[in-house]
Amino acid sequence: MKNTITQDRQDDLLDLIALVEHSTQPQPAVSASGAGAAAQSSVPGLPSYQPTSLAVVNRFLALVDDLTGGKAGWFQRLFTYLFIGGAAAVVNMVVFYIMFYRMSIPVNSTLHNAIANITAAEISIIANFLANDYFTFRHLPGHQRSWGQRCLRFHLTAIVGSLLNFCIELSLTNLVHVPALLSQAIAILLVLIYNFSFHHIFTYGGMSAAH
Repeated sequence: MKNTITQDRQDDLLDLIALVEHSTQPQPAVSASGAGAAAQSSVPGLPSYQPTSLAVVNRFLALVDDLTGGKAGWFQRLFTYLFIGGAAAVVNMVVFYIMFYRMSIPVNSTLHNAIANITAAEISIIANFLANDYFTFRHLPGHQRSWGQRCLRFHLTAIVGSLLNFCIELSLTNLVHVPALLSQAIAILLVLIYNFSFHHIFTYGGMSAAH
């Protein structure tokens, strides 16, 4: 009986030692839920960009990754954003042209300009959001937010950009006497830089570090 008790105590002691040794062993790091692309970029050997179906594009992105120290993902997003932004800018200008030059609204020129700007801006914002949300920023951590949150944040950033767009266009048109359509094109180009930066940081950032 005494030997049995002693053996049980020895077994308990061995189990305790094994448990202590296991708890002091270094554990593999577990990435936070939603790290996504950010976790990918932090792992040595993994690209910062999202591979495409075209081998030549992937080779180019790999070269950019090497030359920039892992910034190819950023340039990939910038290119996609500019491409989509260019298409949305065309939509903006077409709507603005129709509203300002082809639609007769019984208001003065300044208010007519404002109505055309607001309408063109909202339509282009929606087009921009739908395309960029799916193609440009889908791999960033902020994409984990709900669709409504992403849309709201996109709109908040874009609304400020639209106000800047309106002020620039109106100033060029009324103060510098640049044709309204050309003023609109200049304003769009200038605000594009602002929009990309704040969408990258605010709309799809803030949850964890992005690559």
